[in-house]
Amino acid sequence: MACETCPRVVNGWFRGCLTAATTLAALPVIAMILSLPYRGLEENLGGIITLVLFVLPLILILVCLLSGMPAALVILFGEALRIRSVLFYVPAGAAIGAFIWRITVGANHPLGLLFVLAGALAGIAYWFAAGKYAGEEGQPER
Repeated sequence: MACETCPRVVNGWFRGCLTAATTLAALPVIAMILSLPYRGLEENLGGIITLVLFVLPLILILVCLLSGMPAALVILFGEALRIRSVLFYVPAGAAIGAFIWRITVGANHPLGLLFVLAGALAGIAYWFAAGKYAGEEGQPER
């Protein structure tokens, strides 16, 4: 992977991390929205603000730290073989999400599917930002 490739793949990886973190943080927001008829807007508004200001950045940091090495391996593989198919990056992202769930929690639980979904959506985000251009650097213009 050449140096001119780095900004594209790092941008794609960070967008994937942001997508995964947002997906993981969406579950508590949905729970708060569903509890609006029971708890009221005032009680839930504080929780939503706390979630956006403190929890989402923390989730983003954790996703970036935990997905760094597995994503780097997938990105290097995709760049080396010039894989530009979304059908490669979505399952790879889902597998990374499942891997992160397994190493952090280690139990079979339906909540693990949220991590798989977050990883698959991160794979789509990576593909849009960088994956569909894999291996283009250093190639002659057509």
